[in-house]
Amino acid sequence: MKRTCHTLVFSLLLLVHLCRECHKTFALIKQVGSYFLRQQSGLNIHSPAFEQRDRDVVFSKKELKTEGLGLDPTQEEKTLASLLKAAGDEKRGKNGKWQDMFAKYSGSNPIVVNAAMQAALKQRDYDEGLNIYYNRVRYMTLPTFSIAMKLLGKCGHLDEVERLWEELVGLNLVNQVLAAARIDAAADDGDMGGAESVLNYMVEKDIEANVVHFTSTIRACANAKEAGRAKQAQKMFEQMVAKEIEPNIVTYTNLLRAFRDEPSECCLGLLRDMKDKDVKVNNVFAENFLFIFLKGFGKGSWRKQRAIVADIRTLDLADLQTAKCFVDELRDANVCLNKSCKNIEAAIRMVLRNQ
Repeated sequence: MKRTCHTLVFSLLLLVHLCRECHKTFALIKQVGSYFLRQQSGLNIHSPAFEQRDRDVVFSKKELKTEGLGLDPTQEEKTLASLLKAAGDEKRGKNGKWQDMFAKYSGSNPIVVNAAMQAALKQRDYDEGLNIYYNRVRYMTLPTFSIAMKLLGKCGHLDEVERLWEELVGLNLVNQVLAAARIDAAADDGDMGGAESVLNYMVEKDIEANVVHFTSTIRACANAKEAGRAKQAQKMFEQMVAKEIEPNIVTYTNLLRAFRDEPSECCLGLLRDMKDKDVKVNNVFAENFLFIFLKGFGKGSWRKQRAIVADIRTLDLADLQTAKCFVDELRDANVCLNKSCKNIEAAIRMVLRNQ
């Protein structure tokens, strides 16, 4: 009788232990369900965008062993991926090259599908890249998340961007690249708060932010329509400098755009700061500076030379002299000015000559 009782107690304890382990196992499956192929575990990511079809999900080999799942690319797929990458890197305007390559591929290997999406992103064929994401992506790898968030941001599919981001946050998979992609999408939308929240998340998770993250956050301010963009951009810039991250010309160009409605002295202050940090002006910054300093960003058109001259004549001579000195310095530094800058320069010189 005593032995039977001991056996019964042991069986009950074993049953309790097994139940606890099962609970842990189910919790673990829930947490990492997105790592496994639907065929293996019956789990996959669902969203309203994909209600009409199932989606298999897997991450890179660093995160998950994929042996035996048929994800290793063939030599032909590796070659195609390389060709798609090369096509994406080519100068824009060679229409259809990467599309023609991808159209002949009927498979779903991530190395090829990601390369096609990346080519679409680089060639600014955003709608076609998004079509691949919605209709051809079967396996979600970490690079797929990154490219998809950028494409979705370019096309304004912000709900899907947020869904992907929440999935990554929930699985604790965010890294520098994925954070940069999320900020990039926020920047396209002019979402200052969204961009800053990603930076705050990176601090919380001890993910180091670099010049790309801060520059994109400042770009969100430059693209914002609401008031306070200049103050927010300055705040982000100061945080960046405090972390001893050196701003580059792209940072300053976006900071300048965020200052577009501020007094002209702000533009001149940026120039002084750039000189102190030895950041060289390029033609993109030069064009933005001349438009914002002399005309005001987005206030009418300067496409025709007559319109430029007519507006230049109404400006303060001191500002024209400042703009002329700015252009002269660019000429001395052998900066290749674009057509807009050359037209503005010609108008400035003509007006000053006739004074």
